[in-house]
Amino acid sequence: MALSERLKFALVLAGGIILPGLADYALAQAGYELLGIVVWVSGYLGAMVLIWYVWLRPLDMTGPS
Repeated sequence: MALSERLKFALVLAGGIILPGLADYALAQAGYELLGIVVWVSGYLGAMVLIWYVWLRPLDMTGPS
């Protein structure tokens, strides 16, 4: 069963926020606050780059000529 594009987008977006957020929380609770911040930022930015590359980059955003 193939996933729809909207569902793929939602999964990438949620995964790019939820999973790094949980890892950040776990690392902060273990005493590694800085490492947790690095993991959260890299996961969030990675998801944003993936969203841009897969869904936004191919869009033709030029106006009428």
